[in-house]
Amino acid sequence: MAILRRILTFWRPHRRVGAGLIVTMLLQALFTVVVALSIKLIIDAVVGGDGEDSPALVISLLAGGFFAAAVAGIANGYLAARAGADILADVRTALFDQLQRLSIGFHRSAQVGDLISHFSTDTAQLSSGVIKKPLLGLKSLLAILFYLPVMFVLEPRLAVAAAITTPLAVFLVNRYSPDADSALDTEKQEIALVLNEVSENLRAQPVIRAFGLRRQSRDRFRQRISSLHAASSIADFRVQLAAALSEYSVALTQVAIVAFGAVLALGGSLEPGTLAAFVALLAEFTWEATVIGSDVLPEIRKASSGIRRIDALLANPAPTSSGESKLTPALVDAVRFDNVSFGYSNGGPLQLDSVSLSVEKDSFVAIVGASGSGKSTLLSLLLRFYDPTAGQISIDSIPLTELDAEAVRALSGAVFQETFLFNAPLRDNIVLAESGVSDVDLSAVLEGTGLIEVVRNLPEGLDTIIGVGGRQLSGGQAQRVGLARALLRNPPLLLLDEATSALDPSTEAAVLETIGRIRRGRTVVMVTHRLQTIVDADLIVVMRDGVVDEMGRFEDLLESGRAFSEMWSRQRGFVIGPDGRSASVTATRLAAIPLFSVLSEGCLNQLAEDFVAQQHAKGTVIFEEGDHGDRFFVIVRGVVEVSKRSGAGEEVIAHLEDGDFFGEMALLDATTRNATVEAVTPTTTLSLDRDQFRAMIEGTPDMAAAVQAVAEARSTENGTF
Repeated sequence: MAILRRILTFWRPHRRVGAGLIVTMLLQALFTVVVALSIKLIIDAVVGGDGEDSPALVISLLAGGFFAAAVAGIANGYLAARAGADILADVRTALFDQLQRLSIGFHRSAQVGDLISHFSTDTAQLSSGVIKKPLLGLKSLLAILFYLPVMFVLEPRLAVAAAITTPLAVFLVNRYSPDADSALDTEKQEIALVLNEVSENLRAQPVIRAFGLRRQSRDRFRQRISSLHAASSIADFRVQLAAALSEYSVALTQVAIVAFGAVLALGGSLEPGTLAAFVALLAEFTWEATVIGSDVLPEIRKASSGIRRIDALLANPAPTSSGESKLTPALVDAVRFDNVSFGYSNGGPLQLDSVSLSVEKDSFVAIVGASGSGKSTLLSLLLRFYDPTAGQISIDSIPLTELDAEAVRALSGAVFQETFLFNAPLRDNIVLAESGVSDVDLSAVLEGTGLIEVVRNLPEGLDTIIGVGGRQLSGGQAQRVGLARALLRNPPLLLLDEATSALDPSTEAAVLETIGRIRRGRTVVMVTHRLQTIVDADLIVVMRDGVVDEMGRFEDLLESGRAFSEMWSRQRGFVIGPDGRSASVTATRLAAIPLFSVLSEGCLNQLAEDFVAQQHAKGTVIFEEGDHGDRFFVIVRGVVEVSKRSGAGEEVIAHLEDGDFFGEMALLDATTRNATVEAVTPTTTLSLDRDQFRAMIEGTPDMAAAVQAVAEARSTENGTF
């Protein structure tokens, strides 16, 4: 009954259409009764020999009934199609709106394939189990209720037998048939896993092809399909078993009732015409009962799984504000973090721990630190993607939790580390929700972000559809589109999360100049790991493991000799060409690397010339665990991820950035890599070949011994990869 009540809630907004459908169904049932009574009239006339007027009456009844039934059938089809389309549109819209309301935390943990299946398999079952089959069931039920009184008038004894045995057979079989609900739920879960597998495979095609993983991918997919096949077989068998049991039990009752009627007719207590009319109605009666038992109820049961999944998604609570929005049109005072702590899961590790800082109006605040230190999390909280676990964030002394999230976001323009592009014209990707943008303003933004040449080279300029994920644009071009979006919005608060990480040096310089120019009169918060871009910041906040390690102006932090000073020293000593493809390192910078610290100045100068610049696109695996190692790498620009295999799969153990280095043990011995290194952003490295390095130091035994001693100490203290 619960599922029937839930189906009624889908139909409640469409009562008028439902009423029209009931009227058309009754008219169609009436025609069936007319046909049965016509049979009675004809047989009685033939047997009694007194039916001169019967043919005209029968023809009139049949003609009128046929016309009414035909019109009703056409109207029924139209109304059913309209109601079905409306209900599915309502459900899909409700699902989509719910996904827009749900928190970033929900989307962060949800499986994309599982969410997509709500719009595909679940709504497909909804179409059958909530619209088509319930309408068919309603039509059958109304017909049964319409036929029964006529059957009682014709022959009460047979009608009582039909009224008791037929529904009893249908519902008893369905009540005690194997319960398919759990099997259907399992089938849905397996379908979602298959969708996730396909989605991941399509995204990972470059890696799959580069590392020859096609066989493993096929094997893993076959395992998924095998699990789905087993689940589908069990679910379908249980549903079909219930249908078959219902169908044959109803047929058995029909045979018994007809036999009983034949006995009555042969005994002279039932007229032949009445028996014929009753049998005609009984055939329709039992057919409609069979439809309910073998078709409608199993499909509704099957759809109940999809309905439960849809209801589960719609039941997820959306973030709410605790009060009315008091947001002023512009930031007039400051943004403050007061003892803010945050963790993605209750009881889990904290990404931020008791962070306090103030971002004054019209100031330029930079947030720096190693990957995973909590830099980007601060911006996520400021945009109300999440709310703090403890502490408070306020704008102009108003807590963010008392402000409408959309109003907070309208106050700011954000540029993320990765810019998502829609499958739409470039113009729409830049303008987004901003209305009334003039061509002058748009041209100025295109010029400032270096997009003018990009637009000129596109076949249809700004009207070029850039494809799913912006595949017609490079990573750097996509990032410039993100900057253009934010600048076009002209916000009082500009949030930049590694906004220039994908740009080459010349484009980065142009964009930073643009940011510096438009920074006047607005507040800028910039997350970056590239310290040369924040020399003129009013405040630099250094994050470490979720806490504020230090903060101050650039010169003061350098003089402190602490974390910021070390980061600055690590990133100095590199020269990068304007296009980002050529790079070199100074001997002084090499001397700061422990392995090279014992080398003479001449050796360092020679070594600097031997380094070779390499570019690695985002997602490129620089080397994989188990590979033969023969090169040492220094990161000039970019971020790489270091991972190792474990029982649970790949485990990320470190992120390395500008100035960091890896692979030092490969310079001394032929060894295999004990970790995988992958570029997280477009990355430029300088690498040194082992043979060149060994040739240089082997001529000086003392130097070779010193290098070996340093290498052994490094290996013992830190491990290598």
